[in-house]
Amino acid sequence: MTTPEIEPMLPTALAFARHGHAVFPLWWPVTHNGQTVCACGRLCGNAAKHPIARYAPNGHRSATIDSGIVKLWFGLRVPEANLGVATEKLIVIDVDPRHGGDESFAELEREHELPPTWRTLTGGGGEHVIFAAPVGVEISNVVAANMDNPPLGPGIDVRARGGYIVAPPSRHISGRAYCWSVDHHPQEVSLAPAPGWLIERLTTARGAATGAQPEPISSGKWAQLTRQPDPEYRDEAATQIVGHLFRHGCDYQLVLGMLHAWNAASCKPPLDYLEINRIVDRIANREAARIEAQLKQRGEQ
Repeated sequence: MTTPEIEPMLPTALAFARHGHAVFPLWWPVTHNGQTVCACGRLCGNAAKHPIARYAPNGHRSATIDSGIVKLWFGLRVPEANLGVATEKLIVIDVDPRHGGDESFAELEREHELPPTWRTLTGGGGEHVIFAAPVGVEISNVVAANMDNPPLGPGIDVRARGGYIVAPPSRHISGRAYCWSVDHHPQEVSLAPAPGWLIERLTTARGAATGAQPEPISSGKWAQLTRQPDPEYRDEAATQIVGHLFRHGCDYQLVLGMLHAWNAASCKPPLDYLEINRIVDRIANREAARIEAQLKQRGEQ
């Protein structure tokens, strides 16, 4: 297998870390017998985008801003690795033209003013528009394909808390490189705070600010969701499934068992056993708080 000559990843990784955005190594594309595949050597379903388990055993949760570790990873151990950036402190509008994202994003730009901020062009032909996340407001990831009415329109996902993006100068499995959009490089423009209209739309749509659970989804979307999810959004799919089951009155142990079964059968690779437990516990606590608040409100009426 061969890897084409690439731009060093270390300077960009260190720059993100200096800005307080944790990074970690991802697998990269290699060419074998004229075919470009993921260097992990498996049919992974998320080629050249998933964490290298040896260095990031907990996925994006293994990301770091420690310059010594970043230098060890991208300067010595795996200098050919793609660059993953955790979006714990970011809100990223992820435009996918293959699913109508270009049209949806153009509509957003007609309706709202987008401040100058960091932007990258993805190797898959899309775009990442990057904003600083507000302090004290929890914004979740959005997978437009799993929603009947995505908050930003069809073809636009959101990467935020609990997610990550592939950053320049990583290489896409198509052979194209991720790159900075003209006039939107961090050396040219500052990272802008997420505009108010964006925060309002995302918190209203997802109930992120109040901790409310996802609304029950249609049977068609339910069938789609419970099939193999996008590997980047396994935890988000799990959250939606758990919220749906609790909203329909399912018992805690039943929900836990069903989610473990779904994880084993549908997630490639499966989520960690303890992560499944944490997701179910978190949503169960939120659902209990929601019911308690409703009962209290009724009692005051």
